[in-house]
Order: sequence, then structure tokens, then C-alpha cells
Amino acid sequence: MVMALPIPKVSLKGGNVFETILSAMVVVVAVGFLAFLLQRTGTGHLGSYPLRVRMADASGLTVGSDVRLGGTKIGSVTGLWLDRSDYSAVVETDIRDDLALPVDSGASIASSTLSNPYLSISPGHASQKVRPEGEIGTKPPRRR
Repeated sequence: MVMALPIPKVSLKGGNVFETILSAMVVVVAVGFLAFLLQRTGTGHLGSYPLRVRMADASGLTVGSDVRLGGTKIGSVTGLWLDRSDYSAVVETDIRDDLALPVDSGASIASSTLSNPYLSISPGHASQKVRPEGEIGTKPPRRR
């Protein structure tokens, strides 16, 4: 007597197809959220604090421009205006809250051949750190 192996019955009932489509949609939404998080913050880090940067010239920067430290995105530009008292450019930024910049840090405009201009932060060496809503850069000397 020869025993035959049982043949599995495969059924594509409506419930199985619906569950498959729903599962695929959940995965797509999760991947989309992670992509949004990385694109928006550049690091996957959500917390930030405001920081003003005072410069003589902010040419090329726009709201949304990157703020980078060592070539790595640490924030973005949220506003630009001219200080009428000394004619310096004031750049408002949001910086990752896990970074504390020294008070003597500086900033300049930089760009590469494949990117738009960005604000490049050069960290200082002071032991004192800039507080949230603080400012780096210096006011230009008053002209007489």
C-alpha cells in the first residue's frame, strides 16, 4: 500500500487579500514616516532649540537652508532679517537639542557643487555654552 502525501489547499479568500493589502499599507506608512523623519531633521533626532547667528553677510541663505557642523546637518534656517541698528544679518535657526555650542563659535556661508548654500558652524573652544535662544557671532564695530 502506497501512502500519498496530502495536498495543501490554498485559498485566496477575500479576508486573506484584505489582510495582505492592509499589512502592506502599514509597512509603507512606517517607511514613509522614517523617511520623513530623516529628511526633516537630517539625523532622526526630533528635539531642537532656537539659536540666532549674527553675520556681516548672509547671501544665499533662505528659510529652510541647512545648518551644518563638520559637514553634518544639525538644523535648519527658520528666519532671516536685517538688524537696523548695526546693519548686520541675523539668521534664526533651529539646532538639535543634544548639541551645546561654545559661546565663541562662529558661522559662515558655505556650499558644495551639488548643494545649495548652507550655514556652516565652526565650534569655538570656550567652556561656556550658548543657552537656548542665545546668539553666536559678533556685532560689527560701529562706524563713526
